[in-house]
Amino acid sequence: MPLSWLASPARGTAPAASDGLVELAQAVRSATLRDGTVLPAQPLTLPDYWDRALPGKSGTAVYDLRFDRGWPAAAAAGLFVPWAGGSYEVRLNGILVAAGGSLAAPSSALAKRPYYVPLPPELVREHGNTLRITVAARAFSRAGLLPVTVGPAEAVRARYQDAFMVRVAGPFIVAVLSAVLGTIALLIWWRQRDPLFGLYGLAEIAWSIRLLDYFVDDLALPPELRGYIVAAAREVFLGAIAKFCLLVIRVPWRWLHRTLNAYLWLALPVLAPLAALSSHPLVFPLSWLAKVGIILTVSVALVWAALRHPSREARLLAATVGVSAVLFLGDWLRVWLTGDYYWVRSMTRYVSVPFSVVMAWMLVERYTSAVRSLQRANQVLSERVAQREAELRAVFARAQKIAAEQTALRERSRILRDMHDGLGSQLVTTLSMLESGQPSRAEIAGQVRHALDSLKLSIDAMQDTGGDLAAVLGNLRYRLGPRIEEAGIAIHWQVERLPVLPHFTARKVQELQYLLLEGFTNVLQHAGAGAITLAAHADPVAQVIRVTLADDGRGFDVGATRGGRGLRNMQVRAAAIGGRLQLQSVPGRTTLTIELPLAPPAGEGGEEGEGLAPAA
Repeated sequence: MPLSWLASPARGTAPAASDGLVELAQAVRSATLRDGTVLPAQPLTLPDYWDRALPGKSGTAVYDLRFDRGWPAAAAAGLFVPWAGGSYEVRLNGILVAAGGSLAAPSSALAKRPYYVPLPPELVREHGNTLRITVAARAFSRAGLLPVTVGPAEAVRARYQDAFMVRVAGPFIVAVLSAVLGTIALLIWWRQRDPLFGLYGLAEIAWSIRLLDYFVDDLALPPELRGYIVAAAREVFLGAIAKFCLLVIRVPWRWLHRTLNAYLWLALPVLAPLAALSSHPLVFPLSWLAKVGIILTVSVALVWAALRHPSREARLLAATVGVSAVLFLGDWLRVWLTGDYYWVRSMTRYVSVPFSVVMAWMLVERYTSAVRSLQRANQVLSERVAQREAELRAVFARAQKIAAEQTALRERSRILRDMHDGLGSQLVTTLSMLESGQPSRAEIAGQVRHALDSLKLSIDAMQDTGGDLAAVLGNLRYRLGPRIEEAGIAIHWQVERLPVLPHFTARKVQELQYLLLEGFTNVLQHAGAGAITLAAHADPVAQVIRVTLADDGRGFDVGATRGGRGLRNMQVRAAAIGGRLQLQSVPGRTTLTIELPLAPPAGEGGEEGEGLAPAA
């Protein structure tokens, strides 16, 4: 370091401002490269861009700066370092006051942060203070030093906090916002496969990765890889957000879509590596120039489409692209015109915020539109459902009316059939007997009584007994008792308490009554019995109710009667009610047993009234 420079207070110092702040831009830099080459000390004016002066080199740079105190000696002092280009050490008058990272293993990202260093008041002399800042520079890591500021602690800290908000806190907030919105958009894309949400989500995630470079000190990655990831994320954001805008406003220019695709295919393998690895002075502005060309072209296309097909989305998105273009072009002109390649107050890092606002508005707008559409669809659906319900009620009413008419028709048919098979058969038999002139008056009276009994039982069967078999048998005794007693036959009634059979319908009641009527009639006409016993009891083991009709008459040969019409009718009636008929006869004892199941037979169906056997 030249002694004349150290001895002259006029060089390397700057006058203090009214608030006591002193900005130090004059420095003497000496450097030692990693290969051992020592570069001589030389005065320079900050900023010093290491990658521009020593492209592709790594080493250690030492910057010596001089200043005089322009504030009271007892006041706390501070140092603001906006850019220290890697791992660093700060010494004031030979005393170490701050360090960041390790000079032996320099960090690749510490330069992105501003630093505030408190300076002990006892170390700050009134004149001739020497500030030495040592920077461990890595190649292609934008190492170097920007002008630093010393002065009263409160004023210096205010300048530092302003820089911290713009360069660290702001990008962190934007990165979190981009990551959240990008994740939501990608989840929507995953469910709906809408390319709009896919492109927007990709753009936001890429931008959140690009912003990591501003607030993450080190990712334990080689500097070249870190630089490539950051540059590639920037290119992906530009291409994806441009295609997103073109799709939203429906720009029909295929050549522009193809150009964007070609740009992405070229940017990832060529432009991003050049921006990350090359220190040539033209690489940085030329890469920005390519982006400016894309932004201007897309902006023109969006304005054209918004004017041709105006809509709120188109106008808002065109305005957003315009705001983003202004931010980007402002930074680009600053870098291009001044050569300040380490421009620390770049607003491009906030370029995604307008798109985030627009996308949030679009999501809300599309959600509310979808809700309104759903409400309209629900209203239309409700009206159609109500209409269909009214039609179904009308159809159901007609079906009920038809069913009632069919039921009444079936019931009339059943009554007519019963009268034909029962009462009609009895009357025909009586008429035949009268015409033959052979029967006695008692025989004719018996036939008429039998016909009347059949008619009365048919009428009784129309009443719903609720499956109470004891009530059915009691009604049968009431109807037939006088006739049996007139014949001089004693009746023994042994009916126990019987379980209710819900499946025993009026039709089955009639079948059972006709079956027992046939049995009683046979006893009256042929048995010559003195007593009749009717017994009924439930057999829980066999799951049946047994109804037994027994007499003490002369008996008959059961085998000789198996082909008779009367026994056939009785068998058919037993089968119609799901029961089983047994007939046993010996002189002095004839037994008719009917077993009725407690549960309905499996597969029982059919219309009531089918399979009715004619009354004898």
